[in-house]
Amino acid sequence: MGILKVKYSELLKVSVEQPFYSNSICPKYTTEPRPDFEIVPTTECAALMKRLDLLFKKDDHAGGFSVWSSIAGTSGGNELLKFKPRATDILTFYLLLRNPSFVNFNELPNGTTAQVYYFTNQLIDPAAPRDDLHLSFDATGVKAGDLTKRVTGTYTYNSMVPVAPGTARVKHVATGQEAQPKSVVTEAGKSYLLFDLSSFAPGPCQLLVSAVVTDEFYYTGITQDTPVFGIISLSLDAALQPNYRVVEADGSITPQRPGYRLHFTNRQTLWRYRMILQPNSPLYLEMAALTPPDRTDFINRLNVISNDATILFNNNPISDTVFEFISASPLYLREKYISTTAGPNTALRLTLKRYLGDPRESEVRSSLPYPATDRIDASASPTIYSDILLTL
Repeated sequence: MGILKVKYSELLKVSVEQPFYSNSICPKYTTEPRPDFEIVPTTECAALMKRLDLLFKKDDHAGGFSVWSSIAGTSGGNELLKFKPRATDILTFYLLLRNPSFVNFNELPNGTTAQVYYFTNQLIDPAAPRDDLHLSFDATGVKAGDLTKRVTGTYTYNSMVPVAPGTARVKHVATGQEAQPKSVVTEAGKSYLLFDLSSFAPGPCQLLVSAVVTDEFYYTGITQDTPVFGIISLSLDAALQPNYRVVEADGSITPQRPGYRLHFTNRQTLWRYRMILQPNSPLYLEMAALTPPDRTDFINRLNVISNDATILFNNNPISDTVFEFISASPLYLREKYISTTAGPNTALRLTLKRYLGDPRESEVRSSLPYPATDRIDASASPTIYSDILLTL
């Protein structure tokens, strides 16, 4: 009895990059990596992969995944897919957030629950290398431009001007399918439109009024049981830009497969150490014994000193018992902090010192803690502080 052999080749791969981490992927681990995201194919994507005989493989070591396809011979020296995809076929994956602190230590805009990040390979950037193709709108990383409105179930739109009957429609971008409004109510010079999109597959949509794009959104389907942080949409259309293209017009794949990337830039914050002196602390008692001029000089010679010459702090006294030391410039948040001037792989060291520039210069407290990433209020953008409380 013969043995059926089926050859699978890698079709594409996607990786998530986070410079916050020392390995640029996920928290330090000893056995198995645990990325901040769970990436899963949508129901429609799973059905499409079954039809095209594609396999989805997680790759936690790269923080992403790969897709493999069955092969049936060659065409012009390239491997030929067993099943040729249609121009409208799109592989769609959900990004499910595992780590809530992710939004603190990465530089992200303040989105809302009515929005979702949308990443696609339908981009035009001829300079993007085949093995490092950005899926974000901006080549440097994920930004506000990647956020889009999320619509679940019915879609409503409030127009500030009257909409004439028969001039409004919603278009499904990938398939060209259109839906007319179920109702249009016009009163007081405004129009209220309601659309039933249940016949649409999930995907990007546009509202057109008098043939003009008036609104854009991502339709997620009738129900959404799991909170989705982002959507990765990978078109198999042979008409894509050559470097972003997955499949050629004849259904073949080139020797160099596309490698897509999501880059999340780690956040910069102003580090703010707040020091509170207790009435019985040695530092408080030392200050209390000084004359007013000497106390002023003492305060001016108190500061946080780093073993990185590029990191400086400003002394901002609040009162005789409360002091703030704020970094002179924003610092990148990292899983592991290394001094850039103290030698290779030297840990960043921050020390509270007194009598700076004086023969009596000495340490008050060494090895000050780094900021915790789960206590950052990113809503205060663009000036965001990392607060560290010290009690002496």
